[in-house]
Amino acid sequence: MSSDPLASRTQAQFSKMLRGIFGEYLKDNMRTSVPGHVLSFDPATQMAEVQIGLMLEDRLDNQEARRPIICVPVQFWGASGGTLECRVANGTEGALFFSQECIDSWVDQGGVAVKSETRRFSINDCYFIPGIRSIPGAITNFANDGIRLRSNDGTAYFWIHDDKTLEMDGVSLNVKCPANFEQPANFEQAVTTMTTITNQGVSIGLEHTHGGVMSGSGTSGVVNP
Repeated sequence: MSSDPLASRTQAQFSKMLRGIFGEYLKDNMRTSVPGHVLSFDPATQMAEVQIGLMLEDRLDNQEARRPIICVPVQFWGASGGTLECRVANGTEGALFFSQECIDSWVDQGGVAVKSETRRFSINDCYFIPGIRSIPGAITNFANDGIRLRSNDGTAYFWIHDDKTLEMDGVSLNVKCPANFEQPANFEQAVTTMTTITNQGVSIGLEHTHGGVMSGSGTSGVVNP
């Protein structure tokens, strides 16, 4: 008679037991992604303190908020040609992704860094991608038409419609570089300027004059160059 107390167990029972063991291990140690939000943000380093958006549940079904995660890199869309900046406020929702390896040295050095620790899928090795939203955090007055860069309240925007028309609105528009119009431009409101307006090199501003005229009620000729 065998002295092995487990000899009577079948292969199916062992498989079930191993699945249970590995399942519990992965549940506690394997992380991929989870929703969350920003607690604080440092514009200088673009690092945030974030909060996972789901409670932690123990084996007795008790639930509590997870501890905040510090020094989390925040993604901003961009590449070598430029970057889209957007203000990150406390409460900004998004997705937390967890690296399969320790990212501490890469965060500090960039490039190809030597790992400072051998940990894997740690809660400490996450990065934050803003924009994933809950229903309470959904975008108000979402147009679903083309591409729109807008303020949160929708009152200021640059909009490329699906029909290829362009539209923009806001409090004011300050252009700090020369602007060239290759097609006619229609202005529905008065155009004002504090500098000279010229047409084909001729001033049509406040200081322009007309030639070949005398004072009277008649209409003058063309603007003098």
